[in-house]
Amino acid sequence: MRGFATALQFLTRLPAPYPHATSAAQLGAALVYFPAVGALIGALLVALDAALGRLLAPAVVDALLVATLVVVSGALHLDGLVDSCDAVCTRATPEARLALMHDSRAHAPGTIVACLVVLAKFAALSTLPDAVRAPALLVAPLLGRWAIVVAYWAYPYARTTPGASLALKAQATAPRTAAATLFALVVLALALGPAGLVVLAGAGAAVHLLASGFRARLPGLTGDTYGAIAELVETLALALVPLVVSGW
Repeated sequence: MRGFATALQFLTRLPAPYPHATSAAQLGAALVYFPAVGALIGALLVALDAALGRLLAPAVVDALLVATLVVVSGALHLDGLVDSCDAVCTRATPEARLALMHDSRAHAPGTIVACLVVLAKFAALSTLPDAVRAPALLVAPLLGRWAIVVAYWAYPYARTTPGASLALKAQATAPRTAAATLFALVVLALALGPAGLVVLAGAGAAVHLLASGFRARLPGLTGDTYGAIAELVETLALALVPLVVSGW
């Protein structure tokens, strides 16, 4: 329970019953619960969709759901997307791009991509068939947080300065990644049936492509790029679920 509470504190602005983690070991124990936090966010979206759908127009509901994703995470991953895009789109050395991520200002590339991602989520929600709307809302945030776990485990980290991301990288073991993946697979199977495996494979392919793209421009991954990967995989999931389910 402590590990889940730590993951909840790290990934969201939702209240948690325990104090903040104070060691790398506590953060590492939380890593396996990242997909569970994503499932909790997804369940919140499903509940809001059911409640608000009775009162408001569909477009308004979709806008509020997208806003909920931003607010619940404290815009943590969206900020990472902005910083990552600002860095990789500049003409500079990999080390200079890495340093640019510390700039608190949002520049044109990151701002444009963030707006496009928010728009893409709204468009994906507005076209979700009713039959897969609840499952898609449930699994999209889960896959975004699962993608963070896989990226921590599978790809090199760029920074050496102490911090939460470096601690998580050090604790991202194969058993923890396997446990997080097993949880994600079980939820996907329950929500989508056999199509869930295809959706997970698609999300995994997206993680590899995105992480490889960042590595081509940076010395390694960072906390910002993990957030960017989470945002983009979450967006992909909203579009991918109806395509896979309809073709199954």
